[in-house]
Amino acid sequence: APPTMTPTQSKLIAWFRKHAAAQAAAGDRGRAIRVIRAALDLARRQANPDSEEARELFDVLMEGGGLLLHGGKAREAATCLSEALELQEAPEVNATPSEIAEIRQRLGSARDTLGDEEAAAAEYQASLEMLGEMDPPPLESVAHLANNLGMIRRNQGRFEEAAALYRRAQEIFEAMGEDYATDLATICNNQGSLFWAWEQPELARDFHLTALKLRRDHLPENHPDIGQSACNLAAVYHDLRDYEKAARNYERALAILRKSLAEDPDTYEIVASNYADLLEDSGQETKANRIRHQTARRVDKARKKQGAQEQA
Repeated sequence: APPTMTPTQSKLIAWFRKHAAAQAAAGDRGRAIRVIRAALDLARRQANPDSEEARELFDVLMEGGGLLLHGGKAREAATCLSEALELQEAPEVNATPSEIAEIRQRLGSARDTLGDEEAAAAEYQASLEMLGEMDPPPLESVAHLANNLGMIRRNQGRFEEAAALYRRAQEIFEAMGEDYATDLATICNNQGSLFWAWEQPELARDFHLTALKLRRDHLPENHPDIGQSACNLAAVYHDLRDYEKAARNYERALAILRKSLAEDPDTYEIVASNYADLLEDSGQETKANRIRHQTARRVDKARKKQGAQEQA
């Protein structure tokens, strides 16, 4: 006989789901994951997928997939979400188009994290199409999906498709106003990266300038995103041989990155190396050597500190 849940088991699963959500909201992802795994294990063992219990199993799989994804467990999340996607075809589940689109979006993120860009793109595209058919469409979700798919198409060298997707996201966030200025900045930053890869540095510069201005207007002075924009802009100016502006933006980026040097010495090292290359290209070899030696000391100190913290 197929398994079936007792009322006590059903209540226990509901408690697990509620507790996992509360722990995730409190920032304790580790505990949230442990709790939702208990719910998943019980629901998978006891729910009868050919009965009304299929809906309860579907809900646990969907929620579990989301929590696991946000907790950095992409492979486990992909398994849950794939099961949910298969289960949604059961008439007992009665999944809404919005739920199916959300599962596909999350599954796309999991596949993307695992490095399977083509599978991720297929899920993003399916989700985009479903959301676009809704009346009205959830525009914020559409914009984020278009951005995610645009990044994959850029990585694949499908630049025209990427540009169209980014434009779609940009138009949505522009229409949504000031509350979405930092989202718009992300899209502009990604368009800058696209056009640089597409060997159109002037367009890349313009988009990175827009992203930097939006971030400086709406984020704290030393926010990492401002450092990212400054770094990207510096690379474009370097490519355009505008060494003075490139140097100014490298210095701005390094000043921000130094504040998080202990957490991310690798990024600081890369940006500092690029700055030293710029100085050499502009005939400032002495200063370039000083930057390299200074960077080596700082990065070495930061990595030793990281190692000591990991051993503690």
